[in-house]
Amino acid sequence: MREAVNKRKRMSIKRKKDGFTFIEVLITMLILGVVLIALLSCFIYGFSILSRMRQMTIATQSIQEELELIRNMPFNNILGLDNSFTNESLSLLENSSGIISLEDSAGDDIKKLTVSVLWSHHGRQMRRDVVTYVTRKGINKK
Repeated sequence: MREAVNKRKRMSIKRKKDGFTFIEVLITMLILGVVLIALLSCFIYGFSILSRMRQMTIATQSIQEELELIRNMPFNNILGLDNSFTNESLSLLENSSGIISLEDSAGDDIKKLTVSVLWSHHGRQMRRDVVTYVTRKGINKK
């Protein structure tokens, strides 16, 4: 009789070691699911940031192109600039527009120049500004 009880105990111990219980499988699946959802949300957030930074780079490039054109103009032509600009890079941004603002500064021979780009990104209005100063004598001239 004692041998039968010992044999049953050995059999129940052997059965427990043979595989996983249903609860162990459910807990493992739950943990894996939480980890996968966290990883997926990190990837989605990362791709969103990459998209926004790409658009910010395009806007900055458009502004730099416009600033180079303006820097090569005579001072009197700069005073008569339109309030807007367009270039090829702006076409890569959704609902984009380029804005030029010229303000008086510390005298008649120096002006504050602000070049801006406005665009939409996933329904949000985005803006990039670059401010510089232009003088009658030009850059680095005495």
